[in-house]
Amino acid sequence: MIPIGKFSRTCQVSVKTLRLYDQLGLLKPAYIDETNSYRYYEPDQLDTMITIQRYKRFGFSLDEIKTMLDEQFSQHQDVLDVKLGQLIMQRQQLDDTIRDLRVLIGQIKRSDTMNQTTFENYAIDVIEQKPIPIFGLRREMGVNDFGMVFSELFEQLHKKGVKDFNMTGARYFDQEFNHSKADIEVYMEVKEADANDRIEGGSFVHTVHKGAYSSLNEAYAAIVKWMETNNYEQVGAPYELYTKCGINHYPIDEWETDIYFPAKKKM
Repeated sequence: MIPIGKFSRTCQVSVKTLRLYDQLGLLKPAYIDETNSYRYYEPDQLDTMITIQRYKRFGFSLDEIKTMLDEQFSQHQDVLDVKLGQLIMQRQQLDDTIRDLRVLIGQIKRSDTMNQTTFENYAIDVIEQKPIPIFGLRREMGVNDFGMVFSELFEQLHKKGVKDFNMTGARYFDQEFNHSKADIEVYMEVKEADANDRIEGGSFVHTVHKGAYSSLNEAYAAIVKWMETNNYEQVGAPYELYTKCGINHYPIDEWETDIYFPAKKKM
């Protein structure tokens, strides 16, 4: 058997942490000496310890790890697949943040003074739009659920035999924004005969956001500031059209998102 000190050194984890894992039922010593309370571990428990450390590195909580250790190793695949997707998304968000930071640094280098606001990056106009027939799925969802819901949307279109569709988009119905749970419709622009919903036509305040979605809030802020300054009010659910995006194989720095706010002049 392996004494706790040697077990600690081998796995590069403190004795204090091993005692915590014992208290939590995560990794109990195989044997505790009654005379001096010294703890010993079986060689196979090294494998368990390595698994715990590995899953901690992946971002699982100790409670999640304990649950997984109580299961057969073959049952871990679904949970690990979900975690992989989360980590890939986090990496994408970090890449987007680094890209935005480099752009901002470049803007500062090219000018003696930084732009007072990001709003100068957006051209705002008022346009008339015709009604848009769409096939959509409206759900309570988080922004991170878009990929999954769009997959379901494509699957439903495929089952219905709908092959003629145009741009993808999303429409936001809540008065307040909640990143993890909001009333959102994702959709494809389709022929009238294939539609299950429509975006009504009318007057819209419009702008184009270029680049990753992580900074879309800047475009929304630019529109709202313009509307307040120019005496317009919102009269319906704003929507996005992903004019250039990953679905049609554009690189991220070439993505373009058209944003539309249904609006009218205040009385």
